[in-house]
Amino acid sequence: MIEEGKFRGAEYFDAGTVSRDIKRKTLRSSGVKVFSSSASMLIQIVGTVVLARLLTPRDFGLTAMVTAVSLMLQNVGYVGFIEAIIHADQIDHRQVSSLFWLGMRISITIAVLFSAVSPLLAKFYHEPRLVAIAIAFSVGFVFTALMTEHLALIMRRMEFGKVMVSEVLSNIISVVIAVAMALWGFGYWALVARNLSYTISCAAITWIQCPWRPSPVFQLTHTKRYIKYALSTYGNFALNSFGRNLDKILIGWRWGSQELGNYDRAYRLFVLPVGQMVTPLSTVALATLSRLRNDPGQYRRYFLKSLSIIAFIGMLVSAILTVAGRDIIVLLLGPQWTKAGQVFTAFGPSIGITLIYGTQSWLHLSLGRPERYLRWSLGALAATALMFVIGLRFGGLGVAIAYGLSYYLLAGPALCYAGKPIGIGLRHIWHELWRYYVAALVSGGLVWLVMAKWIILGSHLTGLYLLLRIMAICLSCVILYLLAVFALYRGTQPLKDFLMVIKEAIPKRRRREEPPFHDPL
Repeated sequence: MIEEGKFRGAEYFDAGTVSRDIKRKTLRSSGVKVFSSSASMLIQIVGTVVLARLLTPRDFGLTAMVTAVSLMLQNVGYVGFIEAIIHADQIDHRQVSSLFWLGMRISITIAVLFSAVSPLLAKFYHEPRLVAIAIAFSVGFVFTALMTEHLALIMRRMEFGKVMVSEVLSNIISVVIAVAMALWGFGYWALVARNLSYTISCAAITWIQCPWRPSPVFQLTHTKRYIKYALSTYGNFALNSFGRNLDKILIGWRWGSQELGNYDRAYRLFVLPVGQMVTPLSTVALATLSRLRNDPGQYRRYFLKSLSIIAFIGMLVSAILTVAGRDIIVLLLGPQWTKAGQVFTAFGPSIGITLIYGTQSWLHLSLGRPERYLRWSLGALAATALMFVIGLRFGGLGVAIAYGLSYYLLAGPALCYAGKPIGIGLRHIWHELWRYYVAALVSGGLVWLVMAKWIILGSHLTGLYLLLRIMAICLSCVILYLLAVFALYRGTQPLKDFLMVIKEAIPKRRRREEPPFHDPL
């Protein structure tokens, strides 16, 4: 028997270190995560720009056909286990060790099965090259399982600086490897290597950062309550993941790798700003709200203020990318990606609502109600699938429009359903959001009307002229949006709230005596 405190990494099981000074840790963690996500996004954009000029839309389409399925399977035992460990009020070494070995068994089994059925995947898409690609991707399943518990313990302790190091270094390594292979003529295998090298690097770095090591004993009785939580959480993730990738599956099946490659690049660049704003905040929000769930008043204030800040930024980004989306893609990827630029523009209006919709997971998981999340996801998947099928006849552009419409239809009901147990209703949500919708519509519409003639006349321009046009659109949207928000709020409070969060999130040198903490949320 292993006594608590007699093993490496015992400090990760001390719940008291998380509870102390949680407000300051929350904002500091948010700052670290935003910086990490910003750096990762920049690296990914650079990698995408370089690879898009070295490879073809068909190369990207081939790998997208596999990742549409493999990413859902790769997260079995990852999504669910991480949230269960973070959410637990108390957890011990034996329980985490048992979860580790359970996850390894599951991932190895799924990797073998996915490799075995790869010929069926190739037959579905009528593309024999997918067999080898699928087998290669299955290797990543095992490395994802290797780092799950270590990463969860790091997040539970709110050591997000370590997460930042892992993400940034892994992104750099994967991009360098992919670009080198593309230059050497490996084609789509450069994209496969990018995916695998990122996962392997994350696993290696996480093991170095977290000194905890699993004991060799596996006992299922130690994991039962966590498995129940994890199954509901992963079930919801699987449904959402299937819904998010159903568009790619349908486009690849109906239109082939060329159309899918254009759609996939537009989609990936669309989700970058979404991930930049939601992913770092989601991890911190889950850890924070999980510890505020016994104080409904403070819980509601934190969530609604966070929702307001996300909408403030998200709707501005929607306005900008709707007007300038095509130009941004052509500037970054080159004129051969014009079709991807059209699809990206269609995604533009849905960025803000996608950010807002995603916050429902904060409510379900922090309240310990993943089964409600799962029930909602079943209905949402059906509605989204119907929208995709309707848009499919118009190719990638039609599916992108259907994607945005589905989020606008589902966001309100989703947040009301998720917030019901804690007393958050449509009235609270609408009160926080409606001004940002109006401001985005006004600013984006005016800039579109003013810039329309310039956009048409300059559609053949590239390089410096294209960059100047994008800058003009961005500056005009920002100015008009802020003016509209200030007018609707009759003041600058939204901007002050946002700047206060940024200020508090930036790490400062520790002094002997710190001023009293002011909670902007």
